[in-house]
Amino acid sequence: MGESKRFILLSTCSFKLLNDVSKALSDEYEIVKAIDGAQTIRAISDKSISLACAIIDLNQPNMNVFQILNLMKKSSVMKYIPVIMMAENIDEENAQKCLDGGAEDVVIVPVAASKIKFAVNRAIRNKMYIKELEEKISNSEAHNNNPDISADAEKTKDGSGFSNREDIDALQHEFANIIGTLAEFRNFSKNHIKRVREITRTLCDTLITFFPESKLGKDDVDCIADASCYHDVGKLLIPDDIILKPLKLTPSEFDMIKSHTTKGCEILDNLKEFQTEKMYHYSWEICRYHHERYDGKGYPEKLMGENIPLSAQIVSIADAFDALMTNTTYRKAIDFEKAYSMVLEGECGMFSPRITQCFKMNKDKIEEISKQYADPYA
Repeated sequence: MGESKRFILLSTCSFKLLNDVSKALSDEYEIVKAIDGAQTIRAISDKSISLACAIIDLNQPNMNVFQILNLMKKSSVMKYIPVIMMAENIDEENAQKCLDGGAEDVVIVPVAASKIKFAVNRAIRNKMYIKELEEKISNSEAHNNNPDISADAEKTKDGSGFSNREDIDALQHEFANIIGTLAEFRNFSKNHIKRVREITRTLCDTLITFFPESKLGKDDVDCIADASCYHDVGKLLIPDDIILKPLKLTPSEFDMIKSHTTKGCEILDNLKEFQTEKMYHYSWEICRYHHERYDGKGYPEKLMGENIPLSAQIVSIADAFDALMTNTTYRKAIDFEKAYSMVLEGECGMFSPRITQCFKMNKDKIEEISKQYADPYA
């Protein structure tokens, strides 16, 4: 027998929305219908239904939709069940209110079936990764709190096992991968963070060799490379209709995109307890300042020259270069040679002269990384 379908709760009194969403998802999911707030709460509370996702129409007949979100949040339903809000019209304030209330996404209807499916599958994967991450953290804490295991870990520093330090580094590496991958679901690239991480590592290694005044150590290289995975984490808080817009953004929409640098730091502040002090420091710097430019024409603070933290200077050139070679909603990927030239010719803004020199010295290595981690559909 084939695998049984998962359930999607669809809460709406709109026949058209019900029909459109059902058509888009019925081949993969079983649709559970609710026509008002009361039915929605009952369906969510029904333990016999294993919900993979809840889609809730902003227009609810007998209950304010924010009351529904609040009840779901209080009952911990949102911990593993993603909520997607759908609306024909919604202003920026109420969209943000939905996201603040715990919704994973806000989708403006009418919308193509492929985009509905994309939003649902991504939201489900996001929750899956969060659950996996929490389990790994829980297992790690149990491991470190076991006195017998901890004592053994202190003894196994001869290569026969992992020390606590190595366990923490391995966990942080995995943590960065998972959070970075969550953010990457907002883009069209499967391997952008892997390429940025490896290009960052390459640039760091070259800085150590040829520019010792940078005062980077081996621990810094590993930490900055992993911290680069967080550079776009703030995009998790940017609505899909802006992130996936196929046309030129309005000034206010571009301001919203730019806010991913500061919103990402808000996310990192909430993750601080899961990071070492050094990892938090580098990931916060990179997230906030990776769009600053050496001539002061970047954002969010228009920092100039060496006022930009070194970690962010390194990741900024790696990210800008790889972004050129990544498909987006509004343009096709550019080939390696063209992207490489654009970076060196200042078409992506001005970067640190030292790091630009490191970039030039590693052309072959960077091309190798781009091929090794190429997106499968590129």
